[in-house]
Amino acid sequence: MTRQRGGPTLIDHLVDDLSEPPEILTSLDRLAAAASREADDVRPVLAELAESADAQVYRGREAADVERLEAPQRFRLVLNWEHFHQIRMKLSIAGDAQYAGQGGNPGHW
Repeated sequence: MTRQRGGPTLIDHLVDDLSEPPEILTSLDRLAAAASREADDVRPVLAELAESADAQVYRGREAADVERLEAPQRFRLVLNWEHFHQIRMKLSIAGDAQYAGQGGNPGHW
C-alpha cells in the first residue's frame, strides 16, 4: 500500500486502537475523527485497502464503492489482516534484500 495522506494514521488506529478487528461498523466521518483527519483524507486509504484485498466494504449485504460513500454513511468494514500482514512481510523481505545488496547493515535499521 502506498503511503497517502491519512494512511499510516488510519492503519495505526485500526491496529493499535482497535486491535485489528475482523470487522467494524463505521463511517468515513468516524474513521477520520479517530485518525485526526478529514473524511477525504481517509477515503483514498480505505479505497486502497479494498482494492488490494486487505478489506471489503459493505452497505447492507452489498459491496459498497468507497468513492461513492458519503462521509456520514455507515458501512461495514471487513478486514483481512492475514492478507494485510502477508503482503507487507513480502514487501519488507524484498526491501531488506535490496538494502543488504547495497552493503547495508540490517542490524542498524
